[in-house]
Amino acid sequence: MGWMTSRTPSERTPGTGSGRFTRPGWLAPPIVAAGLLALFAGSAQFGFTAIAADVANEFGEPMPDAPDDPMAQIGLTLTTLGVGFAIVRLASLGSLPASSLADRFGRRRTLLATTAVGLLATALAAGSPAFWVLVALLAISRPLLTATDVVAMVIAAEETRSRDRSAAIAFIGGAYAVGSGIISVARGLLDVALPDPGFREVLALVLIPLVLVPFVARRVSEPPRFQRAAESQRLHQRLGRMPAGYRGRLAILCAITAGVGLVIGPAWTYLFVYGEGMLGASPIGMSGLVLAAGPVGLVGLVVGRFVADRLGRRAAAASTMALAAVMAVVAYSDGFLAFAVGYLTSIVAMSAYTPAGGALDTEVFPTSVRSTAGGWLAASGVVGSVLGLFGFGVLVDVTGSFAPAALLVCGPAAVLALLYGLLPETRGRELEETAPEPS
Repeated sequence: MGWMTSRTPSERTPGTGSGRFTRPGWLAPPIVAAGLLALFAGSAQFGFTAIAADVANEFGEPMPDAPDDPMAQIGLTLTTLGVGFAIVRLASLGSLPASSLADRFGRRRTLLATTAVGLLATALAAGSPAFWVLVALLAISRPLLTATDVVAMVIAAEETRSRDRSAAIAFIGGAYAVGSGIISVARGLLDVALPDPGFREVLALVLIPLVLVPFVARRVSEPPRFQRAAESQRLHQRLGRMPAGYRGRLAILCAITAGVGLVIGPAWTYLFVYGEGMLGASPIGMSGLVLAAGPVGLVGLVVGRFVADRLGRRAAAASTMALAAVMAVVAYSDGFLAFAVGYLTSIVAMSAYTPAGGALDTEVFPTSVRSTAGGWLAASGVVGSVLGLFGFGVLVDVTGSFAPAALLVCGPAAVLALLYGLLPETRGRELEETAPEPS
């Protein structure tokens, strides 16, 4: 497979070009290509959420004798779904060694391998004969696609200067969000186009980006910063290892990222289960809500980039993280209006969080372990998501309501946002200044 072999570029200066048009540094070809791969990963990773109601109905047993009980119409119990969701999320812990491979074998090779194999496993899940087979296949794909997100962010950071970095991170985050939206909208369109579509048709759509991976691969190359680190033999050979001087920063960011997982895990994973199963919203209505999240999220990315570059990474990340946690609680409080407002506002907040939080995550670690650090943070997000998913599902089953579960699970994330005050401000500083290589 020649498209996976290493391509070593000559030294580039971001933001330069010829002729009348000067390409912004955050739209350099390798960043655009990494963004496309993040889009592909987003479409596959979001699939479990988009098909949750279909999966519950196919593998569970709705109770027609209890038409007035919304919980009885979901099919599988929320605890069973929660365990399934948690297993898939927990499998993302495998993204730590997968991401660390990028610090040893290169960004390009790792990015292409994780994307291709992850998409293939997701497509195979379309033929799952049972719920736990589906969970197993998605558990295989999840860590690989999570590593795709991590390495794509690292490439965006290493291909840009400080003034363009938050925009590049926003671009990768936006591409992932577009992928998530595409698969969710496709699910609604299939409901109109086909007489009785299910999760299999949705997952089969992943074959489209899988076919496109070799073509995108032509535009992916190794960042010059990584090339210099490799040539100076500063790359650490032990997977997952972090230099002692950076372990404190890593611990703080791991705690913060776990808090983000507490919000994203239950708030977005149970989106379709709550909207369709509890509130009675139609698939088209839910797809419309997800579609609206696209432009709303774009606004959040633009605002987030502005705030991150003007007020600083720490203030922007802390405030938007806290807002997302509060609005996740609102989303599951009462009625479709609160659900829609809370969900869309949390989308704005998390989208605004991406440029600041993502930039800071890459700016406080050296090139030799930047992808490894990203793997640790992804693993921490997984822990938060798993705790949130399992705890949320159990609390809903115990209380019979989504509102107290949202308050108890998502609320603590707002407090964890205060930890950003313990990190250095990196706005306006280059990677070599904010995180020099350990001696």
